[in-house]
Amino acid sequence: MKISKMICLFLFLGFLNPFLHNNVHSEIKKENSSINHNIYIDFMSSVNSKIEKNSFEKDVLERNIFDGVSFSAEDLKLEMIGNTEKISYCFSQRLFHKNKKMDPEEEEENDDTSSRVDSIIHLAYLKYKWNEKLSFLIGKQPVSFGSMEYHFVPISKHQYSEVLYKNKNKDNNPIGINFIYTPIKNHEFKFQIVNSVSKNQLSEKPISLKQVRSPMGYSFNWNGSFFKKRIQNRWSYSIFQENHKEKFWKLLALGSKFYLNPVSIEINYILSDEDIERNGYLTKTFHSLIKNYSHNSIKKVSPVTYRTYLVKLNYNFIPRWNLFAKGVYDIGRSKEGGYETHWMLKNQLFKKAYTCYGGIEYKYPINNHDNISLYLLYTREKVVYLDHIQKENKNDHSISLGLNYRIKLL
Repeated sequence: MKISKMICLFLFLGFLNPFLHNNVHSEIKKENSSINHNIYIDFMSSVNSKIEKNSFEKDVLERNIFDGVSFSAEDLKLEMIGNTEKISYCFSQRLFHKNKKMDPEEEEENDDTSSRVDSIIHLAYLKYKWNEKLSFLIGKQPVSFGSMEYHFVPISKHQYSEVLYKNKNKDNNPIGINFIYTPIKNHEFKFQIVNSVSKNQLSEKPISLKQVRSPMGYSFNWNGSFFKKRIQNRWSYSIFQENHKEKFWKLLALGSKFYLNPVSIEINYILSDEDIERNGYLTKTFHSLIKNYSHNSIKKVSPVTYRTYLVKLNYNFIPRWNLFAKGVYDIGRSKEGGYETHWMLKNQLFKKAYTCYGGIEYKYPINNHDNISLYLLYTREKVVYLDHIQKENKNDHSISLGLNYRIKLL
């Protein structure tokens, strides 16, 4: 079935939902009042306009390039959620996903780089409640990263910072087990063991490194709140074995939210320590600039660190209306000097990125389970690289008018 027909089918079922929901749901309740099963459809679409500035090269004037206006169906998911007294489950199937930030290698492999369609299992896990304090979660699940940003459901997927975007939007949710311990109310500890989500993105694998057959990842997470949830914290430290021995990806994510009705402030700090650069960008740049580099030589990889500082402000000035603004500062440093080059030093700053978001959102609840969100979002992104790779600099502006809604089918 074509994706357009699938979208129309689920939209049609969604609009019929108010007429079907009451009868079907009441029959399920009569059978067993302790069992709760729900089926949702999530849809995200927008109208986008973007202006790009280039270039930053010397002796070349900057030019504004207007990409025009485009309509976009960005995400469509079918989700089933249910629970009994001891067991709860979640199954999420992504039917359609438009990934605008594809890797360069992916773009070369796809004839149509304007969109990407995936139909894969997004989540599939079972949670068992052992007692009031201890639970186990088993299956395909999200990584227990900290920060308020990672757990926030965005009105637009482009709101994620770069480090989190690479993990949130690639459907690389791993399979494993999560031990959840709640010693006291409003405080939760998680210890997660999963298949490693860290993979070398390079097409040419370094022959100098020993392969690891089954890399694993470990994450420790604390979620806590104080003063009637006016202060909320999501902190975590994660370490993932790479596909190569003695190479790891380590992520520290700290996030806090301060809620003073009708204003809330979120502050996040994220440190990504990568023994093998996850997106492979700097490594491929090294190889392209080394004159003596050849396919017969030993393939070297670039260890890097990325730091992200993020502040977000929400102002719920009237019911259903929310003003928001967010600023993100990303910096990238090399952990080692360049190979056969003189321009990259140890602990060299090679990237600075400044991103700001601002907009307004309107939420309209249909009933207790369904809601529609309309938003207007402005984004400004400026990326500055080291002198030798300034051609990759960015200074972009974009505006999006979008629609998100979540409908309960059954």
